[in-house]
Amino acid sequence: MTVKLLFVFRLVAIAFIAAIASSHALACQCSSGFQGKDAWELAKQETEGATVVFEGTPEHFEVEWHLLNAKVGELVPTENATAGPGDWPRMVVTFRVQRVYKGEIGAEIQVRTGLGGGDCGAVFSPGMTYLVFAIKSEAKVLSVNMCSPGSWVGGSSAQAELRYLRKDRPVGSDLEPIRRWTEKEYATQEERRRRVYEEDAKRYAAVTGEICGTVASEKSKDEGTGIVSFLSTAGFSPAAHPTAYVRSDGSFCSRRLGPGKYYLYFTRESENGLTSAVYYPGVAEKEKATIIEVNAGQAQSGIAFKVPVQETHSVRGVLSIYDSSRVGAHVTYVTLVSLDGGSFRAQYQQRIDFEGSSALPTVKYFKFENVLPGRYTAYVSGLGRGWYTKKEEVSVTTHMKFVSLELFHQK
Repeated sequence: MTVKLLFVFRLVAIAFIAAIASSHALACQCSSGFQGKDAWELAKQETEGATVVFEGTPEHFEVEWHLLNAKVGELVPTENATAGPGDWPRMVVTFRVQRVYKGEIGAEIQVRTGLGGGDCGAVFSPGMTYLVFAIKSEAKVLSVNMCSPGSWVGGSSAQAELRYLRKDRPVGSDLEPIRRWTEKEYATQEERRRRVYEEDAKRYAAVTGEICGTVASEKSKDEGTGIVSFLSTAGFSPAAHPTAYVRSDGSFCSRRLGPGKYYLYFTRESENGLTSAVYYPGVAEKEKATIIEVNAGQAQSGIAFKVPVQETHSVRGVLSIYDSSRVGAHVTYVTLVSLDGGSFRAQYQQRIDFEGSSALPTVKYFKFENVLPGRYTAYVSGLGRGWYTKKEEVSVTTHMKFVSLELFHQK
């Protein structure tokens, strides 16, 4: 039995905000907990341990996070090292069900998981069919994680489970004892592993596609820098969506993508934050973007991405807090999070130092220079449990913006 370990370094995208701001990293460690003597018995245990088991295709992805769901002016808790799992951002994936093996479910079902990229979240691609083993959590919702049984139905790793669930006869490999190989045995299996990997890759390429092209910038010194994100129109995880670095000659090519429609979103960063953020073919607004369709077994090539020079502006403000001595040793940040449908990244961030502050009303000033136009939420993070701030939105257009934030403590 392989035990999968993943140590969270710092979460990206939305989760990146919480991890960076609170300077904490959660150890993502999980195993299936099943101890079958062979793959057939293991499939039986996995099925018995799941609430529902089904084959399905993800059709919609949605980020569930209090900051995004709250209305302007509502209190939202600050992310912090003591936050419980229910406070973390997560993905809600809606599957179109194709075949049910366990549980009473309809034509569609919603399953919750992490964002991926370090929080044990399972990652699904649009247009692909998966075997899913979901369990009902304490919150009475169905959930999976990166260590849950099941996978893409065309992969070799799912075949024993599928044979068991479909009541087919087991093959020889299904009944081979699961044990730790010796170093010599592992070496002798190298050719077999390579062959299985190549066969899986070939089958996967037949049901997926790719997008390739070039990026040209109006600022010649920036040619060949940046990242292209491939954002499914069905939704996407801000932490685990497909990306590709732009090569030194300006070219880029995605990894294999599930069939469906995608926005291409180009970003370029400096040490002070984003300097470019545009949709293909070179527009700031998603509504004006051109959508690229990916078909199974095909490649979309010749995509010419024109990146214009984007004007930037400043955002300044104050952060007010009463009895800042209660903040303790927690590091506090003010962050501008994009709300314009890109990757929701922590695009601009500034540390606020309350060290040495007295138990009196305290006002701290902050400022962000070179902010790209768009809608943002100004967010305070990194404090201990019980701290709240009102959700504030900032529309950066043609001139400097000012925002006033206030921290509240509730028992």
